[in-house]
Amino acid sequence: MSAASASQPPSPESVTLKSPRVCLNCRRKKKACDKGLPSCSRCIESRQVCLHEEDVGGSSTPGSHRFSPMMGQYVSPIEQHLVGGGQHQPGWSTLSPSLFASMDSVEDIHSFIFRCLSEIAESRQGVELAVSSYFADVNTWFTIIERATFERQLEDMWVNPSAETGVLVLCMRLITRSPITNPISGMGDRHYLSAKTMLNLVQSKVPAFSIQLLQAELLVALYECSHGMPQQAYMSVGNCCQISRALGWHNKAFWSLEQQSLGPRQLKLCSILWWAIVYVDCLVHVGYQDQKYPLHTTNFTHSPCDSSIPFPEALDRYLPGSLAFNFHHGHHGFLLDPELAQIDGLAWPEANSAGYLRTVLHHLSPSNPNSPPPTIAERNSITELIMGHTINLLAGKRTAAVGANFIALMKINHAGLLVHVHPHRSGASAVAPAASASATASDLRPIETIRSVIDSVYSESHQQQQALAAATASMSSGGSGSATPSLRSWAPCGAFAAYYAALLLISHGDGVLHDQEWLIKVEGLKKTLEIGCRRWKVAEKYLEGVNIALSNRLGGYTG
Repeated sequence: MSAASASQPPSPESVTLKSPRVCLNCRRKKKACDKGLPSCSRCIESRQVCLHEEDVGGSSTPGSHRFSPMMGQYVSPIEQHLVGGGQHQPGWSTLSPSLFASMDSVEDIHSFIFRCLSEIAESRQGVELAVSSYFADVNTWFTIIERATFERQLEDMWVNPSAETGVLVLCMRLITRSPITNPISGMGDRHYLSAKTMLNLVQSKVPAFSIQLLQAELLVALYECSHGMPQQAYMSVGNCCQISRALGWHNKAFWSLEQQSLGPRQLKLCSILWWAIVYVDCLVHVGYQDQKYPLHTTNFTHSPCDSSIPFPEALDRYLPGSLAFNFHHGHHGFLLDPELAQIDGLAWPEANSAGYLRTVLHHLSPSNPNSPPPTIAERNSITELIMGHTINLLAGKRTAAVGANFIALMKINHAGLLVHVHPHRSGASAVAPAASASATASDLRPIETIRSVIDSVYSESHQQQQALAAATASMSSGGSGSATPSLRSWAPCGAFAAYYAALLLISHGDGVLHDQEWLIKVEGLKKTLEIGCRRWKVAEKYLEGVNIALSNRLGGYTG
């Protein structure tokens, strides 16, 4: 066989079909291309994925090469709209083994990740729709990416491939996906494994850490925490902490007043990301207490670095543009830039919620002997701060902040409630389950606070169920659904808040809480968790816990 014939593709179809343009690999290497479809001869010889402009540019021409569609769980059109947005998105595939077979022949990590993203997303339109879905979904309540800056980076990626931008897109797509309940592969969710693999590969190849790598790692950590992977989430949060250390955030000079005045926009984003790390760290700790994973970020609680990392709003005084958009405390709650496009107009109340929750967990941690349980005065002071912050948030849709506040309020007041259930534990004499006549208002405050929080959690759950039912009915009857609510605004911490509230009702609903409708509320919270399973897999774990506790309670088991 001659050398000329050996260089030809084995399929006759690839000889007869031609692309009107040279492939991207040949153009990048400035080599002659035979324009064969589905792959030119050079890409076949080098075992590379052959891509043309129409493959990544969103257009479709006769005979253009297309990749296989996504393999995964079937989702009805109604569920797709309610859970993942109303726009149809092209299917996303997963990594092809041929990509890894050609790793030794690619030019650099940036080209490799670009080709991986092109194969997985199938087209430029697929990438852009995934990005739009992310900004309409997770970024509305966990805003860690500035849209205006990212869109410029994304546009530049099509000309100058960037591994950091490409892997961040993969992680943005990952966090907006609904869970696959019955994965075909024994390895589990292949989309998670693809994003995780690509992120680890990029981290091993790029010369320095970057903000984009931290954002990608943080989204992976949030995904793992929200889908029942505590060990992986714990490791990912630890990676985030180490990246933040490598970026210099734990040096006091990084946050000096001089630096704040010189680069307030960059420092505000860094502040947002640090408190986002604290937030996810707290969720991993509180959401999987049976695992007993310690908090990563308490290592910095009393160190000089953490005390000098300001909340994001502290940087707004150096950002004149923020005055027109930013939030204020008052009856109207938090005013936000509706598009959340620029960091100047971005409010991030989740930072305060993360700070409150970490303070509560730090005080209550049995592995922290140097921090005794809070006194009554400290408990009441923390409660007042969190309650005030929550009231300001209720007018908006910051479910991640509100849910974290609910968890912190129940946690900090739980011990005070138990005083009235087991008075001997506090050294008191016989006290009735509800409370003794001599109990002070301060003694009863934990009970009142927990009642109020449970009612709020139940009310939010009931409203969500009604909205989801109305949206489903509207779409079933042929409605456009353009204004219908969805599960996209429901943060994963809402699942734990519903779980915690249900357990408190099961244990104390007809006791110190004096709630005659406790069983009705538990059933309502269970329904919320059943709905939540469509969005966050961890809700299944919490639903199972509520069912076990309720079965024991109704069966006469008292512990």
